Amino acid sequence: MAYEDDALERMHRIMTEGRSAMVENVNRVHRGEPAVMRELAVRGERTPSQLADATGNSAGRISAILSSLEKKGWATRTIDPENRRKVIVRITPEGLRLVNLHKKAMDDRVRWVFGQMGRRRTEEFLSLFEAMMTYMSLCGPGQPMPDEDAIRAAFERNGIPYEPAEDRETVLPDDVKDKFIMHRCGQEGDDTAKDADAANPGKDQS
Repeated sequence: MAYEDDALERMHRIMTEGRSAMVENVNRVHRGEPAVMRELAVRGERTPSQLADATGNSAGRISAILSSLEKKGWATRTIDPENRRKVIVRITPEGLRLVNLHKKAMDDRVRWVFGQMGRRRTEEFLSLFEAMMTYMSLCGPGQPMPDEDAIRAAFERNGIPYEPAEDRETVLPDDVKDKFIMHRCGQEGDDTAKDADAANPGKDQS
């Protein structure tokens, strides 16, 4: 097994088996009520459609979430006086207090984790994680694999030194690999046909 396959399998295993209460709590922030409250806390007043787009929820799901937040006193919905068809959603002071309280609790726990890892390993982790996220930003599904100039430019945009690994390998994803193979086969087929034509100059070209 190539080291890339082993690394991918290990990463999936760590993410699956290493789930903790804190990780589950972090995941909940990115869906449902916590996601909507965080969006309101950071961006200010929003419309339901803006909240749906920002959190990846359907219009019906957002409506249910907002109804729940209103009942808890964490958000309000009002009609825009300048456009009666527009609904404005705002977070309440209590809702904002809870968002800030949750953020502080999560930050405290992550600080504890970094404290256990120590300064050196924390710095190594953050540097590697930053580099990994930069690479991942360049290789979305369906996108062409980036060349050296594109990689270097992405690292420069993020203010990260670009230091290619000495033992790096070019490993094509299956979807890119299939297209590459099909392209190469097509080229080889064309070359074969040209060679055959060159070998038989009298061949009928019709």
